[in-house]
Amino acid sequence: MRSCWIVYDRMDLDANRFFADRLRTRAEELGMEARIVVNGSLPDGKPDLLINRGRDWKLSAGYEMIGTLVSNPAEACRIGNDKLETYLMARRLGIPHMQFSRPGETLPPGPPWVVKSRIGHGGSEVFLAGSRDEVGRLCSSMGDRLPLVQAMADPGADMRVYVLGGRILAAALRTSGTDFRANRSLGGRAEICAVPEDVRRMVEDVCADIRPDLAGIDFVFSDGRAYLNEVEDAVGTRMLYELTDLDPAGALVEHLHSKMSL
Repeated sequence: MRSCWIVYDRMDLDANRFFADRLRTRAEELGMEARIVVNGSLPDGKPDLLINRGRDWKLSAGYEMIGTLVSNPAEACRIGNDKLETYLMARRLGIPHMQFSRPGETLPPGPPWVVKSRIGHGGSEVFLAGSRDEVGRLCSSMGDRLPLVQAMADPGADMRVYVLGGRILAAALRTSGTDFRANRSLGGRAEICAVPEDVRRMVEDVCADIRPDLAGIDFVFSDGRAYLNEVEDAVGTRMLYELTDLDPAGALVEHLHSKMSL
């Protein structure tokens, strides 16, 4: 019987228990011996399939080296958990993104500016700065969270495109009338939407380059254009469960089971 480990960081597991349990249940339905394990306390041995929801690309790379099928692949995990690497990928692929700088470099056009952690998630480490002094204070306060300074896009709106196995599952337009961030976890609203052709092309280019199994690819807007904002590796799927009849956890396991059978 093939084995499947579903890896979470301990602090994330409780908040994502539904998704973790759904991954395990579908894996068991497909004949795998599945278990949920905590990063840092992994059992001995080598699973046939490792679903890494802990955002640790080095963990993924290590298991890939010994022949385990890992989701997401290590390179997708690495780029999807570092916004600087995401923008460098976009630059290499010719995909537009908002101008940015690292601390100590010339600021992008502003004010205002967005100051964000390269390694943050869910909008909790994204701040608005109205002056150069405020940019400096925010960057200093973030310390080892690796701040970036970014030009401001249109506030209160973004689009998340969910991809599975290189194809678009669905897209959601997120909006907020009270915050420049539109994250659902921060009170933003969401509705399922069509994917514009320019966004579709950018999604296809990202998927061809880093080949994620399941990811969220986020876009912001400015001057009537879409710009790649980030790639979410261990993407949350609450919007899909609430707004559609899709089962992204089940679909992910089915996709990975098919890859194992090739």
